[in-house]
Amino acid sequence: MAYLKLYRDKLHSNFEVLRRMFGNAGIEWGVVTKLLCGNRKYLQELVDLGVSEMHDTRISNLKAIKAISPDVQTVYIKPPAKRSWENVIRYADVSFNTELATIRGLSAEAVKQGKVHKVIIMVEMGDLREGVLGEDLSDFYAKVFELPNIEIIGIGTNLN
Repeated sequence: MAYLKLYRDKLHSNFEVLRRMFGNAGIEWGVVTKLLCGNRKYLQELVDLGVSEMHDTRISNLKAIKAISPDVQTVYIKPPAKRSWENVIRYADVSFNTELATIRGLSAEAVKQGKVHKVIIMVEMGDLREGVLGEDLSDFYAKVFELPNIEIIGIGTNLN
C-alpha cells in the first residue's frame, strides 16, 4: 500500500524559502494540496505554517480545508462542472474558468448564496487544452466583468 510521510522540518524549511523568495518579489502564492487527499493532519500542518491560500481539484478537499481554517483562501483549479457550481461557491473562494456559460452559472449561484466569487480567466496558449483564445479575451473579460457577484482577479494559463 502506498503512503505519504511528512517531514515537518523539511516542509517548514522549504516553505520559509518560498515565503521569502516570493514575498521579497511581491508575489502572492498558494500551495496545491491535491496530493494530500484532504488529510486533515497534513492540512493542519500547512495551516500551522501560515499558508494563506490552498489550491485543489476536489471540492471535498476544499471543504476539509475550510473546516480546519475558514480564513484560508481556497482555489478550485479545474473548470467547474455545472453539477458542482453550488459547492464551488460554498467551498472555493476562487476558481479557474474557461467558459462564459460556467461563469454565468457561478454568478447566479453566488447571488443565491450572497457571496462574491473570484475568478481567474484561463487563456489558451496554443496547445488547445483549455482557455479563452487570445483574440477573444478582451470581449470575454468585458462580459464577465458585468456579472454580479463575480470578481475577476487575474488571468492564467496552463504551461506544460
